[in-house]
Amino acid sequence: MFRIVPIELETHFAEGTVNAFLAIGDSVTLIDTGNPGKVSFQQLKSKLHTHGVTLKDIDQIVLTHIHIDHAGAIPYILEEIDVPIYVHEQARGSINFGMDEYQRVQAFFHQFLTSCGADPLKHIIERPFKEEKWRNVTFVNEGDSIPLGGMEFEVVHVPGHSQSDILLWSQVTGDTFAGDHLLKAFSVNAFIEPPIPGDVNRPRPLMQYRNSLEKVSQMPLKMIYPGHGEAFKDHLSLIKTRLLEQEKRCQQILTILASGGKSIYQICREMYPRLHGHTVFLGLSQIQGHLDLLEERQQVSYQQKGSLVIYRSI
Repeated sequence: MFRIVPIELETHFAEGTVNAFLAIGDSVTLIDTGNPGKVSFQQLKSKLHTHGVTLKDIDQIVLTHIHIDHAGAIPYILEEIDVPIYVHEQARGSINFGMDEYQRVQAFFHQFLTSCGADPLKHIIERPFKEEKWRNVTFVNEGDSIPLGGMEFEVVHVPGHSQSDILLWSQVTGDTFAGDHLLKAFSVNAFIEPPIPGDVNRPRPLMQYRNSLEKVSQMPLKMIYPGHGEAFKDHLSLIKTRLLEQEKRCQQILTILASGGKSIYQICREMYPRLHGHTVFLGLSQIQGHLDLLEERQQVSYQQKGSLVIYRSI
């Protein structure tokens, strides 16, 4: 009999906990894996054991996206078992990358923070390069089908929070593994990311996220199993709430810009005065996304002053 088992894991991020899930039927699938590090990995194994499952019982792993609090345990799992891993095609460049790609990504974030008027040395975490060798990876795309516990789940690509975000949706039951695309507990940040290799322009993640929300609002989802917090229903009300929050932030930014041009960091200090150190990046990413939206609506413009970008209301 098919069943879904939530696995709540501790995380050092502000969310407090992160969810993994077991889809158990005629096979066993682990959806997401929790944080990197041996402590988190041992907690994952312990929680699996409480449900009568060991790593060797897992037939496959599916990742809703590759942020480290959802995919961090993969290297530790692969030290103990050889198991197929499913992840969206957009994650291809972020898996098993070399030093050149690491340096390209780091250079992008340094440039982004500098353009915001922030200090890259203070306001972003620089994770050291660590070579990983994931095995048996299958890249999936929109419309692909993955059997979870013997039940077919459709892959729905929902970029915005990250470029590799997917929903896993059952047309039969409406059950949906939503990753961080839909969270009831708090608003989702659409993170700034570098362009894919070969591209010049970075993605506009809030614009993507809004498009993904519109797509998902047309789907008959039932029970939603999110990456953080408890399972919930009524995704339409949640989507409406999130869109209203975005409009409120846009108005906040326009009010701040009414007194004159400002850098993204200056806007951030006014909107999110409690953010300090590495958490400042969260605010910068949030504000840049909303400025992208306001720019598309022709409500703001920007001017480059050396390495600094200044935004003004129109």
